[in-house]
Amino acid sequence: MRNLSFLKLPQAGADTVIVFILILAVLILSLILIGLLREYLKTKKLREYFFKEAYERGLSEKEAQILWEYSIKLGRDPFLALEFKAPFEKVVDLYLKTDPEADEKLIQDMRSKLGFDYVPYFVPLVSTKDIELFQPAKLYTQTKESFEIALFDKDEKFMYWAVIDKKGIPNLTGQNVTISFVRKGDGIYKFEGVVEEVFVDNGKTVLKIPHTFELTRYQRREYTRVEVEIPVKIGVQLNEEVKWLKGEIVDISAGGAKVCISLSDYQTELQPMTSLTLSFVLAGKQLNLKATVVNVYPRRHATCYGVKFEKIKPEEQKFIHDFVKKEQQKLAQLMVKNRG
Repeated sequence: MRNLSFLKLPQAGADTVIVFILILAVLILSLILIGLLREYLKTKKLREYFFKEAYERGLSEKEAQILWEYSIKLGRDPFLALEFKAPFEKVVDLYLKTDPEADEKLIQDMRSKLGFDYVPYFVPLVSTKDIELFQPAKLYTQTKESFEIALFDKDEKFMYWAVIDKKGIPNLTGQNVTISFVRKGDGIYKFEGVVEEVFVDNGKTVLKIPHTFELTRYQRREYTRVEVEIPVKIGVQLNEEVKWLKGEIVDISAGGAKVCISLSDYQTELQPMTSLTLSFVLAGKQLNLKATVVNVYPRRHATCYGVKFEKIKPEEQKFIHDFVKKEQQKLAQLMVKNRG
């Protein structure tokens, strides 16, 4: 048999192996250091962009630092806290809960500068901090008793609900309660909380309850709507003929509209379930839609009707939905601009 010893690799000595391991370790360490350096430079540059954006929005260095630092602690994109209310509230909530020297006034100023101190009716609430003062609500105890209440005051950590029910309320300190309220133009909200303190202020019993993000929302309407002023021709089926009336659409959604008819044009009140034809121009597009009267709202000089669109084409419904969405975005931007 032929000798194949020439194919064998020469055995490396111990010194060679050690040198190889050291070189490999140096290479790996160098790659790690390069990666860390790149990450540091990337973070530094991102931080510079963030602070520049924060300054342009009117925030101070301290305010920007809070948003940056606590966004990082939450593992969130700091820029989202500048752009959107929900991330902002989560970030400042962590700051308020973990910093023993947290400045509530500073947070309120930040919220105002960023336009987060007011929530338009078509934007859902993300925290109990967004509930407007004097909002009426109903409180339910663990024993299923219910009481009428209203939001009396609030700060960054607590809300203060005044009992407006004439019947006496038991001392609920330390008890878990459920609060439910209807937000006009939005929906029904419900949340739970533990009553931390009960006190009397100007003869009113007040319940002190911590803020929460755990809000359950039940939308009252299938589609959101927006206020408009659109002339409309209304075809009403009367016996065997169609009578055309002049009116105005005062709000509209993808599912229906509110239509008002002046009493000087037509004094007879239309009844629920009356079939109508609506002919109007929306954002340059002519629409002719079938509708049914579902609600009647008498006014001094006009009668308004809540109508539901019937057998509306999908493309027409989408067109109205897109229109409503765009109008809401315009309104939100205008509110932020005016408040800035």
